Amino acid sequence: MKVAILYSHLKERGGAENVILKQAELLECKGHNVKCFFAYSDEQLAKDLSNSSKCYFNSPMPNNEIMRILLSIPLAPLTFSVFKDVDVLLCHGYGPAPWIGYALKKTRGLSYVSYIHSPPRFLYLTPEEKKLWRFGKTREIIYSISKVGQQILRKLDLLSVLNSDVVFVNSVFTRRRVEAIYGRRSIVCYPPVDTSVFKPLDHKITKKMRSNFGWPLIFSTGRIVPVKRWEWLIRIMLYVREAFPSATLAVAGKISCENSTYVRKLIKLAKSLGISNNVKFLGFKTFDELVRLYNAADVYAYPVPNEDFGLGPVEAMACGTPAVVWDDGAGPCETVINGKTGFRAKPYAIEDFAEKTLKIINPGKENMGESCVELVKKNFSCAQHIDKLESALSQVL
Repeated sequence: MKVAILYSHLKERGGAENVILKQAELLECKGHNVKCFFAYSDEQLAKDLSNSSKCYFNSPMPNNEIMRILLSIPLAPLTFSVFKDVDVLLCHGYGPAPWIGYALKKTRGLSYVSYIHSPPRFLYLTPEEKKLWRFGKTREIIYSISKVGQQILRKLDLLSVLNSDVVFVNSVFTRRRVEAIYGRRSIVCYPPVDTSVFKPLDHKITKKMRSNFGWPLIFSTGRIVPVKRWEWLIRIMLYVREAFPSATLAVAGKISCENSTYVRKLIKLAKSLGISNNVKFLGFKTFDELVRLYNAADVYAYPVPNEDFGLGPVEAMACGTPAVVWDDGAGPCETVINGKTGFRAKPYAIEDFAEKTLKIINPGKENMGESCVELVKKNFSCAQHIDKLESALSQVL
């Protein structure tokens, strides 16, 4: 089976991008011919992934993120020749990928499966959430265009989803949102976590990593952007430090010109609260480094509200580290079992989140570590993910 996986951009190794690249790897291991296609790719990332990452524009076009993403919708026909030998499309939304799938289905009868990480945020978020979402030049332009052409964009989005042969979603939370917005049934296919990579390590391996931080170590990962509400986590650390003056909050995530202003605000906040020495922004970390950090941490803290899934807590649990998340009915509520693999805090009560964090630190993560590992292997394995995905792709041919 020849499969093309489509997404709007490959700018960094975030949650959606990691799912896409893992899907390609798993399908290839099953003997399928797989290529990933993006409107825009970071040049260095594209170089590192040269065997699996391609541009879906077959005609010359400047490698400009804004231009390529925005033109993907009106210029969808220019992508058709790239997919002439493809059997089926796997289109990751939100973005132009499902629209290209719809256009190819209507013109050539090509089947496509949609995998929705979240309904388009610039179309369906609340006004407050949209304000936080529109960081960076690209998002600001997309948001401005959506204000003018919202009805058209919603119509295109609706057509793309409703005409999909199969719609996958990354959580029950996202499924509820998809059904409310589109009136379309969907299948939950949780993002895969490779437990051969994310796993408990011998304490000797993490000892050196652990020595770089104070005790206890509270760890978190993800895109450092306003909509993720990292300022809440810094305020949570104020309470944690009262109990443990040497506590360290370490946050791993790429720092670039796009989010540097927000990172500076977070650093300024930590300074104003008198906890500068307790907060560290580590920048981008490789998978190997992340695994050691997950293992070294005493607790994984995830402050993101209304998160569709959230890979971080699951990866941490795969390494034996319990997580604290909000009990707001979102994706992390499906991955963190309260009192068994971590705790869910009252939304969005900073002090309660801090108390739940302290409940893991005392008596220690070993109390929950084994349950964490078992849960991930049982519910979020690569084998479960690829079985669902491969079956759906085969059936729509």
